[in-house]
Amino acid sequence: MELSRRKVPLYGQAKVFALLEGLDSVPEDIEVYVVLEGSTLLHVTRAHSEVMLCFIVPGHNLAETVSVQAYLSSENTGLTWIGGALLEYVQDDAQEFAEHLIIHGHRLRATDHEDLRSLFSLGPGSGTSRWAQDRCIALAMANLDIPRGWNVLGGQNREEHTPRECPLHLAVRLGLCRLAELLLCQPGGLMAIRLPNEEGVSPLQLAQTSAHSELLELLTHPPNPLTTPPAGLSQVWADRSRLLRFCHDTRNLTLTVRQNQKWSSEKRTHADIRLLQRRLHDEGFLREIMALKRETVGTVLEKEQLVDDPVENDLIPEPNKENLAPSQTAGVFDDDEPLMFSLNEDDEDDQLQSDSGQAFISFTPCPRATT
Repeated sequence: MELSRRKVPLYGQAKVFALLEGLDSVPEDIEVYVVLEGSTLLHVTRAHSEVMLCFIVPGHNLAETVSVQAYLSSENTGLTWIGGALLEYVQDDAQEFAEHLIIHGHRLRATDHEDLRSLFSLGPGSGTSRWAQDRCIALAMANLDIPRGWNVLGGQNREEHTPRECPLHLAVRLGLCRLAELLLCQPGGLMAIRLPNEEGVSPLQLAQTSAHSELLELLTHPPNPLTTPPAGLSQVWADRSRLLRFCHDTRNLTLTVRQNQKWSSEKRTHADIRLLQRRLHDEGFLREIMALKRETVGTVLEKEQLVDDPVENDLIPEPNKENLAPSQTAGVFDDDEPLMFSLNEDDEDDQLQSDSGQAFISFTPCPRATT
């Protein structure tokens, strides 16, 4: 199997085309699933046909090379392996900028945005649109293992209300709507809207004096942290050890599993593919997870294309909105902690008990899995 790219960003959501030897086209009654296996995490996603077969890679937890294996699925023959390749997850400017915010967010200065713009190739001269940069930075931050105790205010305990430049100031100065929305949903995010810096200026005041109407609308009418998927990513526990992740931009559903050496690799892989397949064919489940997205007033999406355009990456058609009942999302958000990606590290001995059961529609307030 040959892939159109050898490297993808650590936060994923990049489209990869695949050329399979001896497979010019995929019959309508056959599906193709792709398994990406790293040292600690395994991901399963479904491929679809455009000019060529393609799939969207999910975010990963380590910068490393992973194996990519493709399987055909049909009612008559079951799962059949059809090819393999290697793909490398790498750090990029968006990833490094997101990490910089987490590490140095408590000691920012009002002039730092100019240095950071140059250091991380942000802005018009980078060759990438601001919208694309914004989206990538938000995805990178949503995929990070954010330490407990970190908050947007940049301080701890009594220091939290001390005038300071905070990450939300920086997002507004750089015109990054998606990053600002993500920050507003983190601890201290809503309080940071009116937090003055050393010069007495708050993020809201910066937005009011800028020409960025979307940012002003976002800070004037901030999102509800309990019902806003971080960077447009919802996550759903399929059972106590496997996590389904849904990207609302691309409507791409993937399954992520923490590696467990106690299980047969082939047996576990087949079970994981079957689980994702069942969820993809479960219209009720798809309607519920799609309904988790916050409706905005154009604050984070501009009509501008990028290399991996969310509309072009669309894998699951939008359900008929008339079929969405308000009660479908009631009661699913029961925690107000930051919503980040993680896998439960306390469940190595759990059986694959929910393969035929229902997934739990909820956000999980925990950081990304680590080794």
